[in-house]
Amino acid sequence: MRNILLTIAYDGTDFHGYQDQRPKPLRTVEGLLREALEATVGHEVRLQSAGRTDKGVHAMGQRANFRADTAIDLGNFPKVVNYHLPKDLSIVRAQAVPDDFHARYGAKRKHYRYRIYNRRNRNGFLDRSHTHMPFPLDADAMEAALSMIVGEHDFSAFEGRYASPANPVRAIDEIRLVRRGDFIEVDFYAMSFLKNQIRIIMGCAMEIGRGLKPVDALYNATLTKNRGDLGPTAPAQGLILMDIQYT
Repeated sequence: MRNILLTIAYDGTDFHGYQDQRPKPLRTVEGLLREALEATVGHEVRLQSAGRTDKGVHAMGQRANFRADTAIDLGNFPKVVNYHLPKDLSIVRAQAVPDDFHARYGAKRKHYRYRIYNRRNRNGFLDRSHTHMPFPLDADAMEAALSMIVGEHDFSAFEGRYASPANPVRAIDEIRLVRRGDFIEVDFYAMSFLKNQIRIIMGCAMEIGRGLKPVDALYNATLTKNRGDLGPTAPAQGLILMDIQYT
């Protein structure tokens, strides 16, 4: 039996999130991936996934490992499995890892990116991959606001509905904002995030960029712990899980 680590990419638009929700007949990344892997290796598999993305969220570098009794060359393994997968889901890499490797518990840092198309009229080509913001955004104000929440804070106000973590304190290692013309990209780096945390941060950041909230609104919410002090949750389609880092 080999312990195999997969790098997975998907367009999350038509999925009900990453996590398998059987017996509910919902289309999920994990459910389809497990079926494809079992069709490839000829036995049941148990996926150990690095994280779970919500409905509509995309991934370029999701990770999951599983044990398989297969002689298929790992360089060719993605191609074989992808034959059983739909166009919006694929394995981009397969590699052997030590027997004790676990995709979730071995992760050191996660990298997410939020993408905004900031122009008056929407662009149908970008609808599935970017959040459209028709109002002008002050990227400098957004960057200043985001810099205030780098480091360790109580993010109780940034939890998604039905989230109940044992500890809402999280440490954000770094946030980078880059504007190129009509496009704004915000990169987040941390060991872990709360459910919907990044989307709630970005919802408020865009309100700040529009001049509807003060620049210190995000930081103040870490003190008040009041969800009402923040803006709406930003749409899912702008968010991408870029990478899971293990070293």
